[in-house]
Amino acid sequence: MKKDLTISAEARDGRGKNEARRLRVKGFAPAVVYGAEKDALAVAVNPKDVQKILRSATGHNTIFNLAISGGETTPVMLVDWQSDPIKNSLLHVDLKRIDPTKRISVKVPVHVKGDPKGVKLQGGLLEVITREVE
Repeated sequence: MKKDLTISAEARDGRGKNEARRLRVKGFAPAVVYGAEKDALAVAVNPKDVQKILRSATGHNTIFNLAISGGETTPVMLVDWQSDPIKNSLLHVDLKRIDPTKRISVKVPVHVKGDPKGVKLQGGLLEVITREVE
């Protein structure tokens, strides 16, 4: 866990499609923070900060701090996100609060590197059945 990675967020009151569009025009992405036996909280985040996390080595499994404008800072992890395939922009983010005292279960992608000797020398076939493990 990177303790120095913090993203700022603003609590938001509005809900619905129109409010989400207004946020996107202002350069923010609507998000919701839930979990850790607390109520869900609607926030707005900078999509560039979230994109940096998604492109990092740990990707969506990165645990980072979310500093909400009310003064609360909580460790969170990306659970789900929606993006516009044409504009390549972030539309919505789901963040899960992480309780550091409890165990969590995450899915980790499996990347196969190189070619096995049987494929190279003997013309074999490698079938990757599992793309991620939990």
